Amino acid sequence: MTLGWLDLAVLAAYFVVTLAIGFWFGRRERTTHDFFLGGRRQHWLLAGVSIIATEISALTVIAVPGDAFRGDWSYLQMYAGSFIGRILIVLLLLPAFYGGAVTTVYEYLGQRFGPWTRTTASLMFFASRIFGSGIRLLVACLAVAEIFQWPLVGVVVAATGVAMIYATFGGIKAILWTDAFQALVFVSAAVTLIVVLFLYTPGHYSQNFGDAYYAGKFHTFTWGLDLNNPKAFWLLTINSVFVTMAAMGTDQDLTQRMLTCPNLKQSQRSLIFNAIAGFPIVCTFLFVGSILWAYYESRPFETIPDHIMDRHELILPYFIAHGLPRNVGLQGLMVAAIFAAAMGSLSSAIGALASTAVTDIYRPLVGAKRSEAHYLRVARCFTAFFGFILIFVALAFHAEESLLWAVFKWVGLVFGGMLGMFVLGVTTKRRGRDGVNALAMLSS
Repeated sequence: MTLGWLDLAVLAAYFVVTLAIGFWFGRRERTTHDFFLGGRRQHWLLAGVSIIATEISALTVIAVPGDAFRGDWSYLQMYAGSFIGRILIVLLLLPAFYGGAVTTVYEYLGQRFGPWTRTTASLMFFASRIFGSGIRLLVACLAVAEIFQWPLVGVVVAATGVAMIYATFGGIKAILWTDAFQALVFVSAAVTLIVVLFLYTPGHYSQNFGDAYYAGKFHTFTWGLDLNNPKAFWLLTINSVFVTMAAMGTDQDLTQRMLTCPNLKQSQRSLIFNAIAGFPIVCTFLFVGSILWAYYESRPFETIPDHIMDRHELILPYFIAHGLPRNVGLQGLMVAAIFAAAMGSLSSAIGALASTAVTDIYRPLVGAKRSEAHYLRVARCFTAFFGFILIFVALAFHAEESLLWAVFKWVGLVFGGMLGMFVLGVTTKRRGRDGVNALAMLSS
């Protein structure tokens, strides 16, 4: 299936506007301080919106509605622990990062414990972020490629290429402002999709809502202490506290946005805003999945192919391709929203990987022997380099069956030990043994 000319125009307009925003706000980069931190002059609201755009990747836009379509709202249980995790970051980690005036969070570990701890954490971040971001990129590109019968390689290269261009040119300022635009795109698309689903589903909206409710599509909480149930509330809450602290407090990808604020107070405000604003957005995408179930339930003659049902991240793209009217702009908007979610996370990952490579690996090895212009050129080279790496990783994971939970598995492999080291740093005063810290993180 191909998009109509009006849908293609909407999609093309999205790419053009994204590049224009990236080039306009990313101009006048003179130092790595500008390139990686935006000169620490960015507004807390912009940083908070950027965190949302980075955190809400294609996994949220595509896989979360698919999860709600096939199951219920159990995914939302993680938000309680996620909120607590954010508050702990505000109280414990951000004061330490601003106290050390760091460019990357791993620089703080170097100040606190030594070079071995810093380098080991940086390398572990490379591993987790490259795999995690590669899978997130794949979610969006696989959905678009399979539904519209476009070549997967071409879709991956196109999405990554545009993100690489503005991230390489404008650094974190380009990423922040394009993130804000991309967040507007995918949130607007989700709200539009809910309205369209209500209009297209036969019967009164209250009846459709009730059908989904009585079918258990809005079931959220699973109480009990069964540790073998992966969707038990207390288990998910405890897990998400640590996952959030690790992902948003020890992962340069998300923490970099907070470090662009002028001071600690504004940085903390950006994360608190993110904690509040993120909740209704996640509910919106879960609601899309529930109402999408009601749509197909009311149309038994419209069956979803088995290969789509087997991979729930393809259900929403399937509806976009076959349920929405062609050539009125809606399909183009929805595909643009998928790309927006993918590129928001992708450009942020590329920028974070480059900042860590230059600040924690390259600069310590070279020392202060080179000019700032040299380090800025190296930063841009690393930005492009990691973009190409993510392309290869995304294509390598195309056979993974459950992409939503695959990311959590990869993240869990390394972030536990890293979080332990950061907590040790902010809750104790002893120097500790640098080499032992590195072994402790690696052993986890």
